[in-house]
Amino acid sequence: MGKIAVVGGTGHYGSKAIDGLLERGVSPSDIVVMYRNEKKALPFKERGMEIRYGDYGKEGYPEGIFKDIEKILFVSGFEMDGLKRIKDHIVVIEAARAANVKQIVYTSFANLYKINCGLEDVHIATERAIKASKIPYTFLRNTFYSEYYLNKVYLKRSIDSGIFYTLAKGRGVNFVSRDDMAKAAAVVLTTEGHLNKAYDITNPKPYTYKDIVEILKELTGKKVELVETTKEEYSAYLDSIHVPKQFQFIDAAMLQQRFVDGWGEICSPELANLIGEENITTPRQFIEKFDFNEPIDMSTISF
Repeated sequence: MGKIAVVGGTGHYGSKAIDGLLERGVSPSDIVVMYRNEKKALPFKERGMEIRYGDYGKEGYPEGIFKDIEKILFVSGFEMDGLKRIKDHIVVIEAARAANVKQIVYTSFANLYKINCGLEDVHIATERAIKASKIPYTFLRNTFYSEYYLNKVYLKRSIDSGIFYTLAKGRGVNFVSRDDMAKAAAVVLTTEGHLNKAYDITNPKPYTYKDIVEILKELTGKKVELVETTKEEYSAYLDSIHVPKQFQFIDAAMLQQRFVDGWGEICSPELANLIGEENITTPRQFIEKFDFNEPIDMSTISF
C-alpha cells in the first residue's frame, strides 16, 4: 500500500480516522497529515507521521502537495459560504488529479439526493467534481454525528430542568458517533472493493427523541419530560439561559428542524457491513459515558 494523505487530519473526524488506520496496521510513515495549523499537526509528527502544510482556502495551494500519495481521505471543509466551500474543494481535487492520486475518499452527506437541509448542494457539487476529475472515488455519505445531536450540554440541560425540548416533531434520527464513521473510513482505505461507490453511513435503525428521553431517565433515575416546542419558544428558552444569538442556530434542538419531513429516519446497512453491526455505538452506549454530575456552563453552544 502506498501513502495515505488525510486532508483535515488534525480535526476530530480526521484524527479518529488516523487512529483507525494505525489500528488496522498502516505504518505511521505511510500516513501524511495535511494541516493548516502547525501546532495541531506536530503531535502527529511526533508519532512518526509526515505532516504537510496546505490551506486550500488560501491562494497558492502548494504545487505537488500530493506527491507520492496513493489515496486521500478528504474531510469536507467547514466554510459556511457554500459556493466558497465548493471552490475550496475543487482546489484539492485539482491537486489530487495533478498528482495522479489513485483514490479519493470524500466525506459527503447521507441520503444526499433526498434531503433539503442546506448542505446538499455543496456535497452534490463536490461529488460531481470528483467524478469529473476521473479520479477513482469512494463517497462516505455520513449521517448525523451523535456528538452534535446528543451532546452533553443539551442532555444535561434536559436532566437538570426536567424538560427535554425537541423540534423534531416525533421523527426519528439515525445517529452515529464520529468514532464509528471514522472507523468506516479506515476500513475503506485499507480494503479492496470500494472504488467508484457511495455508501450511506447511517445507524441501521432510527431513534426518536422519545427513545432518548427514556434512556436518560433510565441512566439518571430522574424525571425528564419530552416537550415538543417551536423555534420561537425554544429561542426564548435559549435567551433565558443566556446562549448568544449567534450560536443559537446550531444548537442541538434547533438543528432538529431538519428532520420533520422524515428523511433523517432513512437508514442503510452499509456502516454495519463495513465495521460490523455489533461495533456500532448505540445512543445508550454513547450517553452512558457522560458524567452528568460535572459542572457545565449551560450558556455554551451545544457542541
